[in-house]
Amino acid sequence: MPEFVRPLSAEEQAALGELLRSRTVPAGYYQRALIIHWSAQGQTPAQIARRLEHKFDNVRKWIRRFNEEGLAGLAERPGRGRKPKIQEQDALAVVETVLTPPG
Repeated sequence: MPEFVRPLSAEEQAALGELLRSRTVPAGYYQRALIIHWSAQGQTPAQIARRLEHKFDNVRKWIRRFNEEGLAGLAERPGRGRKPKIQEQDALAVVETVLTPPG
């Protein structure tokens, strides 16, 4: 398994820089971008894991995914988290009902 990120293209460096400067990027995506940034600067997965208080294996996983898939590999994959118990349209109907004044 790779210890370091592969060399970044100019486009990847620019996109990574934008991600790290953004104030609207989700926290998890931002941390994964930091992993790649620090690895590209020569930090080991162990150093990065300590710095971010992550598990060593998770840091290596994100480096591997980036090496295989580029920046797209840092995104959350579908299927994570609890599935909704009601459909979106039903949830909207409930919100509308709650916000409608009585009468």
